[in-house]
Amino acid sequence: MAEYDERLREKLEKEYHKKMKNAHNVQEQLEDYKLNYIKKLKEEQLEGELIKKQVEEELEREKLRDMERHKRAAKTREEFKTANEELLQMQAQMALKEKEEELRIQEREQKKEALKYLQKTKEEERFKHK
Repeated sequence: MAEYDERLREKLEKEYHKKMKNAHNVQEQLEDYKLNYIKKLKEEQLEGELIKKQVEEELEREKLRDMERHKRAAKTREEFKTANEELLQMQAQMALKEKEEELRIQEREQKKEALKYLQKTKEEERFKHK
């Protein structure tokens, strides 16, 4: 009976050590799983922060590009406005010069007509005196 008890005790001790070893392995696996899970979460968090930063930077670049586009458009509008004003001024000056030229031509014509009339009247007077 003592031999049976001894074998039973050894068997129970062996099972106990096997279960303890198995529990220890399970505990290590659980700890590894936790560490890997935490590491994965941190990596995903870092990746998310990096993506967020990249998106913010791209939005800022797009904002700057939009501002530059608006600036160029405003400058172009201002240049067109100035060019149109200059064109209108030039057209007004040309119209004024044309009117002045027309007046000079009319004055010359009137002087010619007056000279012709004066010559004609002088000829008639000369003719009458002869």
